[in-house]
Amino acid sequence: MRVAIIGLPASGKTTLFDVITGRKEEPGHYTAPGAVQIGTVAVADERMGFLQEVVHPKKTTFAQLEFVDIGGLFTGEKPAPDAVEAMRDADGLLKVVRAFTNDAVPHVKESIDPARDLEELDGDLFLVDLDILERRVERLRVSVTKPTPKQEEEKAELALLERCNAQLETVGALDRLDLSDDERKMLRCFAFLTQKPSLTVVNTGDDQIGDEEVAEAALGERHERVLAVPAEIEKEILELEPDERGPFLEDLGLQGISDQTLVHAALEALDIITFFTAGEKELRAWLIPRGTTAVGAAAEIHTDIARGFIRAEVLQVDDLRTYGSWKEVRAHGKERLEGKDYVVQDGEVINIRFSV
Repeated sequence: MRVAIIGLPASGKTTLFDVITGRKEEPGHYTAPGAVQIGTVAVADERMGFLQEVVHPKKTTFAQLEFVDIGGLFTGEKPAPDAVEAMRDADGLLKVVRAFTNDAVPHVKESIDPARDLEELDGDLFLVDLDILERRVERLRVSVTKPTPKQEEEKAELALLERCNAQLETVGALDRLDLSDDERKMLRCFAFLTQKPSLTVVNTGDDQIGDEEVAEAALGERHERVLAVPAEIEKEILELEPDERGPFLEDLGLQGISDQTLVHAALEALDIITFFTAGEKELRAWLIPRGTTAVGAAAEIHTDIARGFIRAEVLQVDDLRTYGSWKEVRAHGKERLEGKDYVVQDGEVINIRFSV
């Protein structure tokens, strides 16, 4: 799973990337416009600690979430192709808007207005999608007039893209367009940016810590998650040794560093759940979209396991807590056998039987 961090220049994207990934760079470091850098973060999950005590595995592997820092995208010019491709490859977007003031780092718009900046970000995403749509629709309108084996298929695609075009021009985004499963599959190759799930972070200054209104005001009437994060302050605290951070966090009124808060907020925005595989060799957490079937979860582990899928042995971590051992879970009938079409639920331990 991958989340792209986007925003106007000097909004603090790279600083936030450093906070999330724990990367340490010299003060003043930034990502050049259009450049892309990737960091991987282990997803903290207290259920893993519990399972370790029960299973005693030789190896423990936490789920991983990738964050992509894309430098200075939107400056009134068309984004670089590499930057657009990085956004399209991402499963979701983390939009960073600036609320902090810093005379040494002037805002590209010459004033601080998070709501305006978010509008501009959304507007630029709109323009990228509109460009893709218009170019494809133009080609299809010519192509469907020719009697080819793909003519009916192209007519269906053209009708769908014209619906998308109307929705985009009316609403400004494609995330609320009512689509069938087949239509979603048809659109998947376009990876429209306004169709991706998103999370907004308002980058605040130390004088705005605890001010939730500054974050809510940036959203306006949007219905998405928003978080206020003083990225620069948190990055400075991360430079300290772990046992020295407590007093500084307390003085500033911070509960802690926002890295895992942002990780879990991103997973929530993406509607991602976690399942576990647990054995003596390895305990591992896996991330999958909500609604994934048992055979889909098997494919996440290995394509051969999905190909030879026989059945899934499933139990809930909470039942393991309640009854204390695998033996007692089975004795109380809480372990189930499920087939390929079973929809995996968050927090399940799954053992897949297969034959290849």
